[in-house]
Amino acid sequence: MVRLVKLGALAAALTFVATACSSSAVRQQPSSQAGLQRGGVFKIGLASDVHQALDPAKEYYTIGWEFLHCCLTRTLLGFNLKGPNEDGNTLQPDLATALPTVSSDGLTWTFKIRSGIHYAPPLQDQTVQAQDFIRALLREAESATAASYPFYYSVIKGFDDVTAGKAKTISGLSAPDPSTLVVTLSSPAGYFPYTLTLPATAPIPASPSDPSAPLGAATGHILNYGQFIVSTGPYMFKGADTIDYTKPADQQSGPSGFQAGKSYVLVRNPSWDPATDPYRKAYVNEIDVTVGGTVADLTNKIQSGDLNTMDALPTPEGVRLFETTPSLKPYLHSDATFGTYYINMNLAMAPFDDLNVRKAVNWVVDKAGLQRLVGGPILGPIATHNIPNTMVPSLNSYDPYATPSESGSVDKAKAAMMQSKYDTNHDGLCDAPECKNVLMVIDQTDPNPKMAALIQSDLASIGITVRTQQFQTTTMYTKCETATEQVPICPSEGWYADFADPYAFVTGLFSAASLTPSCCDDSELGATSAQLAGWKYKITSATPNIDGDLAACIPLQGTQRTDCYASIDKNLMENIVPWVPYRFANEVVITSPNVRNYHLDASTGWISLALIALNGGK
Repeated sequence: MVRLVKLGALAAALTFVATACSSSAVRQQPSSQAGLQRGGVFKIGLASDVHQALDPAKEYYTIGWEFLHCCLTRTLLGFNLKGPNEDGNTLQPDLATALPTVSSDGLTWTFKIRSGIHYAPPLQDQTVQAQDFIRALLREAESATAASYPFYYSVIKGFDDVTAGKAKTISGLSAPDPSTLVVTLSSPAGYFPYTLTLPATAPIPASPSDPSAPLGAATGHILNYGQFIVSTGPYMFKGADTIDYTKPADQQSGPSGFQAGKSYVLVRNPSWDPATDPYRKAYVNEIDVTVGGTVADLTNKIQSGDLNTMDALPTPEGVRLFETTPSLKPYLHSDATFGTYYINMNLAMAPFDDLNVRKAVNWVVDKAGLQRLVGGPILGPIATHNIPNTMVPSLNSYDPYATPSESGSVDKAKAAMMQSKYDTNHDGLCDAPECKNVLMVIDQTDPNPKMAALIQSDLASIGITVRTQQFQTTTMYTKCETATEQVPICPSEGWYADFADPYAFVTGLFSAASLTPSCCDDSELGATSAQLAGWKYKITSATPNIDGDLAACIPLQGTQRTDCYASIDKNLMENIVPWVPYRFANEVVITSPNVRNYHLDASTGWISLALIALNGGK
């Protein structure tokens, strides 16, 4: 599913969602907890504001997710808040006492809730109970307050009935007692427990004025629950204790520490008990966030210590500064994530309706050159298949289009092109009229135009000439993911999974359900002849459909599950070939010299604020 990620000059600003191990490209600062002290104010500069005002059901920005995961909310299940190379993709109980028990048919999931977890002031007298999670999922089901990813929960029995207005409650949710939550699914789903790590499932306390209100303290907060959220994490907004939840939502005054578009101040939640939270260390006393400023300005402030980090990817100049300055180099961090950047080809548009053309493109693209243009290995290793190695480690050495130094091979590309109907004389060049003046839509953000120029040159070497159209990032994605736009090739796309399961990576990209207008099946996999005709395509032959393969993986568990998705990836790479994957995404963060205990939070893809500390506690 689409999730906003960090802005910066080294990579596109938007990637798509939703993780085993890849080593960092840069040696990380030692993360030992020895000698770490509590205290101090951690200062963050945001080049862009959070996405949906930190509403846990709507926020869809890497940075916003981190504020929720680290600081403001806890969920039934979670992670250790470290990176993929530190076991950061392994599910852990959070507000649950243990991982759930599951019935033999995979349909009934039972969770036991930790006792004595109090909400932040002013609702410190309330403890987290099973009904609080039902409120959160009901808010997710109701169309007016749903998150950006409600389809993940459609597998809960009765969930979609609420969304469709056919029911007021979710029949698959029950709380036989305050410490027990029972979830009944309509069909087995191995990915399901991961959905209970997402911010939208964070508990919502009862309304003090109306304990029977279905949405509890969130009642009436359709668009702005973020600033009125009642924290279960180690921090809360400054002034949140003054909110009067006995008043109607439109009469409640927000906390002083929440100034949308300007600043956010997080202070310690006095109700949080570290004895009940094995993962969040909460070393710093306060987190101060300011919005605004250029990447260069923010970098200078980090170097001087006026800021501790920023949301934006550092500029090439900033990276060089930190790489070449011995005192700064330990504070340049690069970690593997759950993302892939790729060149998307539309299987319903010439010449990319021909499998051999798509294979030829995979052979000819200079992936090493694209990596250099984007900033080098620090931004991530060259991708040799679709699903990141962090999610399906068995594919780590799988490379069906291997070329020397991953620089592409014109000879192998021509050999593939000779098999194509668009190579009329079988000399290895795409010489049919459909090979000329092919539209390529690109992101105008640097370095995407430079990367597109390299791809244009690569394609020309096998006879495909392109004309490029540049757009702002979000417009580019809209055009590439909208079937009626009929864009043949998009080389500036990326996808970041919402959670550490391959389901969250492949489903939104390659299932027929994700065709226009749902989301992100930009290759038009699974499009029927009727759909293509309705979208006024010249080619109306149905495209390959892998929905059956995707469905077969859903109920599986363990190695059977990852093996199933590995087979899907191989099928995509060898028999369908909708993409040229060229880079697995690394997260690059710079921190000031007084920052200690840096870790990537794999669940969000950014710095783990729950673990960070300041030198000497100040």
